[in-house]
Amino acid sequence: MKNIMYLFLIVAAVSGLNGCGPTRSDGVVALAPDQVSKLADFSPNQFDHKVYVRGMAKVARNTLYWQDPDARLGDFQFVNIQGPSAQYLPVNPNFIHEPYVRAFADFFENNLDLQQKSSGNTLLVKTAVVECNPGSRAARYWVGLGAGKAAVTVVGEVYEPGRDTPSLKIYARDTASAGAFGGDSMSMMNHIMQVIAVRVTTVLEERIDVETTGH
Repeated sequence: MKNIMYLFLIVAAVSGLNGCGPTRSDGVVALAPDQVSKLADFSPNQFDHKVYVRGMAKVARNTLYWQDPDARLGDFQFVNIQGPSAQYLPVNPNFIHEPYVRAFADFFENNLDLQQKSSGNTLLVKTAVVECNPGSRAARYWVGLGAGKAAVTVVGEVYEPGRDTPSLKIYARDTASAGAFGGDSMSMMNHIMQVIAVRVTTVLEERIDVETTGH
């Protein structure tokens, strides 16, 4: 009986210590603005997904976010869009990713309802496609079970004027692995780009005061 009580006290003490750190109720570490990673931290073609998502929490299907608790994103009337950048994509000499990056840019532009302006009282929104992998149609057809899946990841960052750390980070990733005879990679990639564009713009519009921006 004494051993059981002793074990109970140890478990309670450890649980208490775990609750004393900078964590949120969802178990994700709540990082300070100067602790979160940003696109500028990575060299070209060297984006690290695990490092980037540290401290981020799920906000929607296959979508993570982090927001500075002191951010005042509703105080701004316009957004200035930069990107999408492709410089963080890994080198793949066998695949041309530019058409899909442009497709995301078009889907993003068409879905974003915030007013845009290049200067003045604006929020800077940086976007980047950091994964653009068509997978293998042969593997999808002959192996199945998720083999050869196509995958896309897009990152969005929002900066308030005069700041070099983001006030909001968005990380959205999705995959596809089904279709007739393994599915057409081009169609899969374009579909994923469209889905992710909707997710990213939705999070932006939810976090930025739409009424303030005039919509």
